[in-house]
Amino acid sequence: MDRGKVVVVADPVPADGHGAPPAVTADNERFRAIVESAPNAIVLIERGRRITLVNRKAEELFGFERRELIGQAIETLLPERYRATHPEHVRGFFAQPEARAMGSGRELFARRKDGTEIPVEIGLSPIETPDGLFTLASIIDITERKRAQERFQLVVEAAPNAMVMIDDQRRICLVNRRAEELFGHGRTDLIGQLIETLVPERYRAAHPGHVHGFSARPEARPMGAGRELYGLRKDGSEVPIEIGLNPLEMSDGRFVLASIIDITERKRNEDELRRSNAELEQFAYVASHDLQEPLRMVANYTELLAQRYRGQLDERADKYIHYASDGARRMQRLVADLLAYSRVGSQGKPMSPVHSGHVLSAVVQSLQRLIRETDATIAHGALPAVLADEVQLHQLLQNLLTNAIKFRSDKPPRIVVDAVAQGPRWMFSVADNGIGIDMQYAERIFQMFQRLHELGKYDGSGIGLAIAKRIVERHGGAIRVESQHGVGTTFFFTLHAVPAEAA
Repeated sequence: MDRGKVVVVADPVPADGHGAPPAVTADNERFRAIVESAPNAIVLIERGRRITLVNRKAEELFGFERRELIGQAIETLLPERYRATHPEHVRGFFAQPEARAMGSGRELFARRKDGTEIPVEIGLSPIETPDGLFTLASIIDITERKRAQERFQLVVEAAPNAMVMIDDQRRICLVNRRAEELFGHGRTDLIGQLIETLVPERYRAAHPGHVHGFSARPEARPMGAGRELYGLRKDGSEVPIEIGLNPLEMSDGRFVLASIIDITERKRNEDELRRSNAELEQFAYVASHDLQEPLRMVANYTELLAQRYRGQLDERADKYIHYASDGARRMQRLVADLLAYSRVGSQGKPMSPVHSGHVLSAVVQSLQRLIRETDATIAHGALPAVLADEVQLHQLLQNLLTNAIKFRSDKPPRIVVDAVAQGPRWMFSVADNGIGIDMQYAERIFQMFQRLHELGKYDGSGIGLAIAKRIVERHGGAIRVESQHGVGTTFFFTLHAVPAEAA
């Protein structure tokens, strides 16, 4: 018996559809029962292309009763345009009988009794019987699948981003209009080409490995997170891009759909912003550094005046000297904080794995005097390792804890630090039971020199939270606040988790 053939012991139905029924065996009866209960339409034909058996699903699919089909040529179920060439296809199958898909790579259509056509998918299996070789066709109506594919293609075509789909061999099988515009290729130039056609030469050798890695763990995610990506246009120029990858499981295999965004304008704006920030940082650093010496002189001499002439002049003179001395000290603090703000970007260290729990312990230790004076309690849950500049993480936590203690209510301060995983990041929270703030000022508190209270009521320059925000953003995270006036405040900020390979 040839591989791929099924053997039955009797002809299921006489070839002409008439005459005495064949001898029925247990195997034949089981075969008929299986065919009748199959979820797909089943049609059995003999070498002469005559239909010898159909099941209930075939009657429903084609709109014929089985007595109308038995004995008819299989071309009865084909659209007119395919009938002339079909006998040759049948002869080819009987010459090389093996289970396979019919018309692989082609769109197939069948014809219903009312003349309408339906897209179908057909699997062919040879069946050996005592009366000769037959072909069993399993037919699936793919109308809904085709409709879904058409909708998918319409959505892809109308997408505002460039869309490129590749198969498991890295060959491009679909592009949309925006992809043509972005890369300068017509879609006919791209279909069937390797995806590396759109990858700059210097990245091509490594790219198949990245595709293989994605295939090993197929999940929707950005491509090359943390790396700068570029696409190659037809004219040889490169374009900075951002890519989102989505795996797609289809009946004909596994595919990857890439959504590609041209970020040329964003990169230009970011570069300009970086230059502007660098210039601002340099100005702030120079200005604050150069101001320190004259301020130190003013502060020292006003302190000497206060010490030497206190009580020797009138009360008004003592008050003026006090104002001058206090103003000089506040200006020194302001300049020092401005210098610290400028150093966040200019003197930050590279990110490395840092255990946030150890950093918090060091911060608490440095604040012991303030904690004792205010009877504060600082609790924390299990804190993770993160990618951070350890010095700046220390500064961030110190600013938030100091803030929580500073803006305390009449109760002893209670502060809780915690962290929860959020995908590739950790969301930290620093919650207190202090005076709280009105949420209408939630954004204002992160701006430089912003105060919600009158000058002198609380110590500080109004830069602490601006520094905290700048540190978090330098780490690629975000910071926000939730508060209820008179109840307490919680600051939330995100930091990158340590990648598994670096842990």
